Amino acid sequence: MKNLNFYKNIGLQTDKQIFNYFIDTMISTNKTWDYFLNWDKVTSGVDRYRNELDILNPLCSSNSLDEDLKNILRNNPSVVKVFPLLIAMRSDNISILDSFSLPEFNFHTFNFRKPPESDETIELFVEFFKKSGLSRLIEKKRIKNIHDYVLGIEAGLDSNGRKNRSGTIMESLIKNLLTSVYNLDSTNFTDQGTPKKVKELWGIDLPIDKTSRRADFIIYKNNKIFWIETNFYSGGGSKLKSTAGEYKSLYEFCNSNNIEFIWITDGGGWKSAEKAIEETFIETDYIFNLSMMKDGVLKEIIY
Repeated sequence: MKNLNFYKNIGLQTDKQIFNYFIDTMISTNKTWDYFLNWDKVTSGVDRYRNELDILNPLCSSNSLDEDLKNILRNNPSVVKVFPLLIAMRSDNISILDSFSLPEFNFHTFNFRKPPESDETIELFVEFFKKSGLSRLIEKKRIKNIHDYVLGIEAGLDSNGRKNRSGTIMESLIKNLLTSVYNLDSTNFTDQGTPKKVKELWGIDLPIDKTSRRADFIIYKNNKIFWIETNFYSGGGSKLKSTAGEYKSLYEFCNSNNIEFIWITDGGGWKSAEKAIEETFIETDYIFNLSMMKDGVLKEIIY
């Protein structure tokens, strides 16, 4: 850890004081309004299949669901493309182990991009509708409108992306700070810093320790490369210890290649895993949180 004037100016003198300040000034959550659901993605998922959903919607008031579904499949066989979405799946091909055939392992494979072309294949898709539970939901009037039902499914599927969304929000927050607090622009920093992008921007070769590695941000100022990684942990867990070790190794790699490595991390998860990060904090040059970034900790480093 490099002892910066930033620390001295707020009365921090020892490594332990500085580390405690780092932990104490962390925020508990980085959820913004964009965290919850991507409504554009949710509604576009429904709109993409609007015609198919219109065709299937009369099933909600059907008194002979099997026969009505068969008629729909005879007249509009391409509606099967929406069947996976009705059971909250994105795949166009689904293989199902038939539990009724055990101890034999019999599989049914459905290609939902291939419309049924005969009464036999129509029967198979009707069977899928029944055994997947969709028929029962409709017959018991649990689904009263296919469009509303699919809207709910799309919202549920989109919520699965919240884990990754937290990381995206963290990167967005850092990008905003780099431009608003440090007055950086596209001439001296880039996000998703791949070797190709860095070469195109500044004509320099960015060494990497893994073939798939890309920096969250690269700053290039005063003929110096600054490699920035960011993440946010709301909850604790064993992963935090391995994360700290990984970034210690990345620091050592950057240091050996004359690159300044900066790790910006935050989140209440670290408060329950202080030991996991303390060693890395002491043994690497620059680890900061959002509060420290907001208060200008980078200014004496990059200028």
